[in-house]
Amino acid sequence: PIQPKVGTVKMISNCTTIILLCILLQNDCTAFTMMQTRNLFGYHVHSNRKVNRNFSTFIQATAKSPEELRREAEELRSAARTLRESIPEVKDSNILEQNDTSRTQLRWNLNMEQERTLNCYRLYLDIGREPGTWMDPRWGASGRRIEGTIDVGFSSELASKEVVESMVTDNLGGKRSQVKLVASASDMRLRGGFDSMKCSGGGFRVDVRKNGGMTLRFYLNADGTTDFGDISVPKGCLYFSLPCFGGPERLSTREGIISVRQIGWNTGWRRQESRIVGVFRALTLDEARRRDRF
Repeated sequence: PIQPKVGTVKMISNCTTIILLCILLQNDCTAFTMMQTRNLFGYHVHSNRKVNRNFSTFIQATAKSPEELRREAEELRSAARTLRESIPEVKDSNILEQNDTSRTQLRWNLNMEQERTLNCYRLYLDIGREPGTWMDPRWGASGRRIEGTIDVGFSSELASKEVVESMVTDNLGGKRSQVKLVASASDMRLRGGFDSMKCSGGGFRVDVRKNGGMTLRFYLNADGTTDFGDISVPKGCLYFSLPCFGGPERLSTREGIISVRQIGWNTGWRRQESRIVGVFRALTLDEARRRDRF
């Protein structure tokens, strides 16, 4: 056994210590008297005495009667009713308008006017190296990807000559519609909101192939991103193509292609080439907000 230290423990060993452990039951208290004997620290506990004490007097002094409890409950209900009636009624339309106002403060959302007047979608971008791309062999060779979203709206307003000239000149053998304007949020939301990229609107048109199939082609202006390892979004126009059914009112849920225009020799002579930089999907804005909560 551990020997008690001289001084403090010796003084304690000369005293008779009684410890009462009270275990509260409903109306009883059981106390165990612990007698002094030697143990590791010079004491050993005996629980050979049981003392029962009645605490009914204490409980009766502190407990409330059923009538008092009912009276307090009625007072609380009355106070809650008064508070509820004092709150002014707000119509559901006002609540929706306030929610819309707070939502459009996010820089990756369209404004309320655009949402009301345009055919709006949310694009889900997956930027990275794709099979068959003509991008530099070092670009995206590690397999890294950049995911992002951006809200766009297709209008019925005809585009300017500058916007028309920025469109790609594919589908030379088929028909094409007039070029119209595309609006976009001011920022593309990247990496779950931790990064962003400045964007602005561009133009779109609908190409009709000889077999009757339709493709929506449009572009957005992007400021580009810094390098994320061996991958980045080039500065300039991002071109999108996606099957559609009649126009921007009904877009396919399949994956579309994202490309950029860069000068190269892959076609046999030096010219502007379309180089695939990723894929995307489009959801209507209402459906996307139910899914993403922003």
